[in-house]
Amino acid sequence: MNRNNQDWMEKIYVRYKQQLFLYALSLTKSKEKAEDLTSETIVRAILSYDYKNPNIEFWLFRVLKNLYIDTVRKDKFLIDTNKYNVDWVQDPYDATATYIKNEQTRWLYSKIYELAQRERDIMLLSLTSNLSDNEIACHFELEVNTMRMIRYRVKEKLKQIAKKEKLL
Repeated sequence: MNRNNQDWMEKIYVRYKQQLFLYALSLTKSKEKAEDLTSETIVRAILSYDYKNPNIEFWLFRVLKNLYIDTVRKDKFLIDTNKYNVDWVQDPYDATATYIKNEQTRWLYSKIYELAQRERDIMLLSLTSNLSDNEIACHFELEVNTMRMIRYRVKEKLKQIAKKEKLL
């Protein structure tokens, strides 16, 4: 690998590591797994990136999501939860408190983490990435209007929760 490629990889890592980490954290709910997933995403995305495509950010989020899905599939075979009685312990690590300082923003992210997987992913990509609506919709293999409707409904749901909790 020549020095230009190395510099380019470092720039990509520095620019996108926080966004990718937060997205990975929302998927894995584990700091260690999110760090591993982020690092592996950067390496795999850069190795497989088509330089004709100008949008590396979209590619990075796509690779991260696919790596996460692969990891979940592999992990299914590690422990058969139907065969063994496994008590899952909640991770004491609170990512929102560590990485998000503003109290209202922390509240918002904690509520987003409680959403269904697809809703959560759409909201997090909308909030943390610079991807366009078209790119986010493509990422989830949805029509743009469908993705926008999901995001709108989630925003309305979050507003209702905020009103009930007297935050608005």
